[in-house]
Amino acid sequence: MSLTSDLGPRSGWTVSEMRGRVLLNVSASAAGGARQQRVLPLAWAASERQTIHAAVLAIHADFSDGVPLDLAIETHARIPSEETSLVGTTVSEAINWPQLIQAFKEHKLSSGAIKQSTWDEIYWRRMVVILDAVGGKRRPISSKQLLESVIDSWKDRSGSRGRQLQVQFTAALLRWCVDSERLPTSWAPPLDLSVYVGRKRDERGITTPIDVSHVLGLVEAIPDPRWRLAFQLIAAYGLRPEELQHLESRKGQLWTTYQKVSSRGRTRSRMLRLLPCDDWAQAWQLEKAFRPELMPPMRPGHGAEDLGTYMRRRILWQQLRREYEEQGEKLVLYSCRHGYAHRAHIICELPPKVVAAAMGHSVETHLAAYSRWCGDEVVDDAFAKAARRLETASAVKVA
Repeated sequence: MSLTSDLGPRSGWTVSEMRGRVLLNVSASAAGGARQQRVLPLAWAASERQTIHAAVLAIHADFSDGVPLDLAIETHARIPSEETSLVGTTVSEAINWPQLIQAFKEHKLSSGAIKQSTWDEIYWRRMVVILDAVGGKRRPISSKQLLESVIDSWKDRSGSRGRQLQVQFTAALLRWCVDSERLPTSWAPPLDLSVYVGRKRDERGITTPIDVSHVLGLVEAIPDPRWRLAFQLIAAYGLRPEELQHLESRKGQLWTTYQKVSSRGRTRSRMLRLLPCDDWAQAWQLEKAFRPELMPPMRPGHGAEDLGTYMRRRILWQQLRREYEEQGEKLVLYSCRHGYAHRAHIICELPPKVVAAAMGHSVETHLAAYSRWCGDEVVDDAFAKAARRLETASAVKVA
């Protein structure tokens, strides 16, 4: 029996008989590298021809959409299992994970919580990890087992950002499925997810503000005008690297349309402003220099990674990173953003509320991130400047 008439003459998907059952054969080219064979719980009989065709076509469709082969087979061929879930039904009969994830996606999109691009760039990769976990040989039968399975790739990176996001996205899916009565309450994720996220074994070095002289040196050392423009933009405006892909010019003024979602809410579009003390940035005339077609090639959602890769290949960047590390500090792309905040406070003496608005985050986030650089010398300097202002004001009054 062949399925070539349904899947195309060169699909690589065929079925044959094995001990009275259906043997599914997927060629190496069709399987993505290695040939795969699976015995389906379907009788090899002429009377079952339509059932076999329907099942294999459905399995092929799911597999083409990225669903693991075993999970696609479990969903559409109903493999019997003696292992039962907490509600008494077999695991294979209890949950159709691809269907749940599709419903979750439709809910997030229709509610306006996320855009299609956000699903494609951020959510889907976490959903693939879930599909891999539920499609393996040891299929989880509870939320805790699923959470333990999805962090397997991060078992050596306890507390990492990737592991944290995977746990959070998995819990969000489970929570929504339970709330919408698509899963029994026994699948509700634990309230405390910290045990699955884990703790970092070593604290990361604190990233520090980059010195202006180093910014200027790096700009001169970047040979490609496209990457040079990208670096100038994040240094001059204190941008998040990801915001480089969300810039536009409005009446000669640069704006970022990037929206970051956090526990404190969603950021809004904002106009970009150069600091009054940064005459070097004003000399670049970035408002005139910027045009989308002059920006470097960056993958959607991976601006920080792509710019970071380019900068790490620069000899001067490598040298500066070593110098910062020798001083117990850490130089990263975000050091440009930290430098903007540092100059705004120390040189321009702008209040936190104003700087936070200019940088596109809440005052709470701003204080939590930047108060660490407020050492004794900074406090002493601020007190001295305040004393001089008061003396000047008193002198004016007396006069």
